[in-house]
Amino acid sequence: MGDSDDQNPRVVPVLTTAVGGNQAGTVPVLTSAVGTDAPADGGVPVLGQTEASTPTRLSDEELLALRSRLASATRNLAERLIEESLSELEMALFESVSARLREQLPDMLEQALRDHFDAPD
Repeated sequence: MGDSDDQNPRVVPVLTTAVGGNQAGTVPVLTSAVGTDAPADGGVPVLGQTEASTPTRLSDEELLALRSRLASATRNLAERLIEESLSELEMALFESVSARLREQLPDMLEQALRDHFDAPD
């Protein structure tokens, strides 16, 4: 790391509780950012606290609520992506089948008509 990296540490978001203290049922809100101080050996950076933020630990209830919210958002995103992918796949398949029909159907019909009318009775 260069000298300029030491002067401008990377900022990491921190979840803190909403204004009014640690109330049961409150959802953590991103209220500030915390700077990081990267170790000289290139290891994992250690979170440092800025003057503007006072990060708090999440209670078990808050952690459970956050976990539930993340799981729900992940599930919704996955469902939406799958639906979009299936829709795109369906359109691509339809276009492929249509193109093949346009290409092969006239020859197939011509051959069927030739076979029918050229066949000896």
